[in-house]
Amino acid sequence: MSTYDAAHEPGCEAESFLLLPHTVTNLAEFTASPRRYLVSVEEEPDRATQLWFKRAAQNPYGGDGIVQIRYFGEQLIPPGLWDDTLAIWFALLDAIEGFLSAGAGHGSFSAEIILSGNRHAAGFSIGGVSNRIEPLAFIPAVLGGAKRYFDWLENRVGRTHPGILERIEAMQRLLESFSPTRAVPKESGPRA
Repeated sequence: MSTYDAAHEPGCEAESFLLLPHTVTNLAEFTASPRRYLVSVEEEPDRATQLWFKRAAQNPYGGDGIVQIRYFGEQLIPPGLWDDTLAIWFALLDAIEGFLSAGAGHGSFSAEIILSGNRHAAGFSIGGVSNRIEPLAFIPAVLGGAKRYFDWLENRVGRTHPGILERIEAMQRLLESFSPTRAVPKESGPRA
């Protein structure tokens, strides 16, 4: 069981990692020590870019890896759910977009993602494992991770997805209108 250190760790973080080997042959070893098999797109953007092109020369996808979401110290997406990182990000964005517009959203890659609830509390389910999350901490972190990933993809790899950054910005605006406003209580006078 991991412990959460509030002084040193933000409430929620989302980050992309590319898979170093061609494929995962020992899933138990990979899930036990995922950092030995992964390159961070954010911490090592040049190395991740080189890896992308090397993988793309051998595979249909250069972006095989994981999207890691740490929520108050807990991993919400198990490392065993590695796939094309682009597919994972699109599934996450689909789920968030549906949640912000209708209170429930869903997306899928090799696993199904479901996000449902209200602005105060929601359930985030992936691959059948559910966690309670606070949307106003979770969604901005995931949208920020998506923006950083798509910026890297466009600026380092040269792959563009027209409209994706506008879509992320639109969801950020939806979140602002979705957020509760804090009402200042009025002082009440004597009752008549």
